[in-house]
Amino acid sequence: MSVLKTVNTFCLFAALVLSSSLALTQVNTNQTLNNLRITNRAQCALDSDIPTDSAFMILDGYNAGKLGNSLAKNMGLDEASMSSDMMKEFRLSVSHLTLTIVNKLLTGKLPLLPMNLKDAKLLRYKSLADKCGDKVYCSDISNFLSQAWALSEQSGITSKSPEWKSLDNITTANFMSDLGARRVGCYYLKRFSPLQGQLQNSTIDAAALQEMAVAYLEKEKYITSCYDQDETLDSRNVALQIDLKTGDQDNWNAKGFDFWNSVKIYLSWAWRNTQVPNQMSQRFGEVFKSLALEESMMFIPNGCKSITKPGCDMEHLSLNNLRELAKQDQSQNNTSAQVPQSPEKTALERGARGVNNDFLNTRGYMTASEWVDNFRKNFVATRGSIKNRLQSSVQFMNVMTDTMNAATLAEYVKPLALASNQTSIQRDELYYLCTEIRLAGDKRLDFMKTDIDNIGGLKNMTKALDNSKYTIQDFVGYFDTLSKTVLPLCDQLEKTNMWQAANYTVNKQGFNQWAKEVLNIVPEQTQGADATVPAYTPQIYGGSALLVWNADLGNQSGNIICASGIDCARGVVKALVDLYAVSQYADAYLPVSSTAASPDVFNPYSELKACKMYDPWYQTKRANRVFMADLASTALFGWNFMPIYIDADYTPPKVTSFQRLLKDGVIKFDPNIEKSKMVASVVADFGPLTGAPCAVSIAPNAKEFNFLAFDGITVNYCDARTKTGATSSGANNITYDPNKTRSYCGGCSLNFVGVASGVASSTAATSFNPIKMGVYLFRAVYRFVTAKKDPVNVPKAFNVDLAKVADTYRRYGTIPKDCVDQLGQGLKCFQDICSAKAADYFERLTGGKVTEITIQDATQSNERQFNNNSYSRRAWVKSDLCQGETIFNFYCRDNGSGFQVPSERLYGFSGTCKRIIKEGNWK
Repeated sequence: MSVLKTVNTFCLFAALVLSSSLALTQVNTNQTLNNLRITNRAQCALDSDIPTDSAFMILDGYNAGKLGNSLAKNMGLDEASMSSDMMKEFRLSVSHLTLTIVNKLLTGKLPLLPMNLKDAKLLRYKSLADKCGDKVYCSDISNFLSQAWALSEQSGITSKSPEWKSLDNITTANFMSDLGARRVGCYYLKRFSPLQGQLQNSTIDAAALQEMAVAYLEKEKYITSCYDQDETLDSRNVALQIDLKTGDQDNWNAKGFDFWNSVKIYLSWAWRNTQVPNQMSQRFGEVFKSLALEESMMFIPNGCKSITKPGCDMEHLSLNNLRELAKQDQSQNNTSAQVPQSPEKTALERGARGVNNDFLNTRGYMTASEWVDNFRKNFVATRGSIKNRLQSSVQFMNVMTDTMNAATLAEYVKPLALASNQTSIQRDELYYLCTEIRLAGDKRLDFMKTDIDNIGGLKNMTKALDNSKYTIQDFVGYFDTLSKTVLPLCDQLEKTNMWQAANYTVNKQGFNQWAKEVLNIVPEQTQGADATVPAYTPQIYGGSALLVWNADLGNQSGNIICASGIDCARGVVKALVDLYAVSQYADAYLPVSSTAASPDVFNPYSELKACKMYDPWYQTKRANRVFMADLASTALFGWNFMPIYIDADYTPPKVTSFQRLLKDGVIKFDPNIEKSKMVASVVADFGPLTGAPCAVSIAPNAKEFNFLAFDGITVNYCDARTKTGATSSGANNITYDPNKTRSYCGGCSLNFVGVASGVASSTAATSFNPIKMGVYLFRAVYRFVTAKKDPVNVPKAFNVDLAKVADTYRRYGTIPKDCVDQLGQGLKCFQDICSAKAADYFERLTGGKVTEITIQDATQSNERQFNNNSYSRRAWVKSDLCQGETIFNFYCRDNGSGFQVPSERLYGFSGTCKRIIKEGNWK
């Protein structure tokens, strides 16, 4: 039956290829790009908890092109042409299906599917998901999605229709229909540019805004429609940008993660079960269903926000490790190592880093396709390596489990281990076995044993072995039994000192590669005239190998599975080490999920914040605590003649390690945190006593000596063993160090505090020192204000409307410095920030475009004076809404804060404006 179906499908495909030209639906996607959210490091960390409204969809057309090439060969058609056509139509089909689903969700035609099943109110859906368990594709969920899709196709069905309640008690709360403005923009990226300025800037200035303006005015160089059929566009390596206009921000923040979860689930189902892809490709639509879409695509947030809610667990950290593959230099990527460092240790080791400075070099490529090509090439190579390790280890363990149990294998090891006359090679092999099994399986050492035990309970590994004859738990059990039998033999051999015998040296080149990495064994020359040691080949004992593929071929090369009991036992150890290595990044590289991956590629602070390795509020809290300490020091020492004050600081909290917790088949990480501590320095200022502006500092930590706030000519000296502390010297550098040493510092300076103290003490008749008190108090406030202006670690965000930036550039021919603050708040540029906010309010309320605005204090006007408040204002607006001026009142301070319109009442100053306002029903 399946053969007949395949033949019929092939015949239908051939007929379509020979008779049809490319049939595509023309869709207008000429929408305005989303505003750019420019953030510094601290704000980027905070944004990771917010769902993104802009995402990249990365497509790899290789599998589609390969399928086209194969079909063309079978049909005698031009292979290159068929492959190119198939990749292009694959791109168009995926784009169209994705946008169809996005539109259905945004317009309330499809219900949201909850990301967090524990709190899900869709009881039937939750029950089906639980029932499906570890299955990657599940018929029960498929049936549910089919029913939901069928309802979404009916024009009369809305989010309030009773049919939804019958499906799963679905109410209007399960839809996105209450979000107001709903619009989707989809763009093919020709090249990364300032149109993606949030990836390249952590702050804004006139130069950066001008780059954005120029790029926007020339955007056809950098982007085009997702539906563009231009033959010159690369359809093999594709970056698409999807921008959502979502309306109410609070509602989006509450539902956004469920939205993206729903997009991915519906997309994977609809690709295989609907005819939507056929709308873009009549020729290949049916054939596309055979392609594993999830392996050819990836969603990436466009900026610091997320598609999936961050969590401190194995899945999130391993997925986010994919960002390292976007770098050209892969020397620091240890994912393919024999025993890779675990994701949480890797994240802890990398620590804080620069962000939004194009650290993935998107602008370094002439085209976006080249960047995608580098990323996908590294991804495919790493995935291939991990898949090979998985397949080879599973195959070996299946054979071993089929052939003999662990106890039987141990019996083959015993006579070799206990033999009286052992050759050097035999001793070597026993040494290899005992060392490797002790590293991997000895609970006393527990170098890897607990981690190997845990992989038996991991959902991702259970899914990875879905087609295996035996489960991952079977393999772990086999290894555990073998270890418990072989380790006592090794203990017995060590007591005989057989490896310390005279005239014997272990040939360490026989270790498996994973053990060489762990033991730091440097490879030696084993071949050629300069060989220092003989090449290692597993020894065959008794004339024939213990396990072969074909008994008739005997010991022929390629027929041996394992040569002896020792070799087979080492093979089991290696297989379990490989499975452990695979488990570290299985979520990122193996098809263990039925949906596309969505790593936070451009935000390394996603996992750092989730795992408490970076606190975006620390600098703010530190500034507050230091300010209070400075006030206390001022109260204690600022009023009198005592030449002392206390300089206090606080160390940041620091994650020192993680505890692994296996819960519900997922490894979660619980950070061990070294709490923040106060570090105080006692500073003695001798100016008041001697007239010499000199000071001495004694501190429990060696910090740079800068004993007063306002230095003039200064000579300082410090004697300390090490310099320690917590420093952030810029957007790309942060260092955490322990504070363990003492420092003794001294210095002389012509400075305000010393001079002020001296003058006060020499002229004042009483002990009260008002000059010193004032300077100390000013110092406290100055340090507080300065700390709050930290450009890196105090959260700061800018909202840049590219169209308004371009409009400003058109008007002035440049970006004036006075416009930077206004443009950074998503406003047009006018004479001041209050004018800009008033104009923005008018345009959002009426839909008109402001051409000129004049602001005056309401108290200066004799017309309809409404409030005597010092920041009450009145706006006189000229716009394309009507001829003449429109007036409204509002509140706004000089710095733009406190903007508020007491009512939405507008006043027309001319007949046409009065008529327009009246027709608009404004009050």
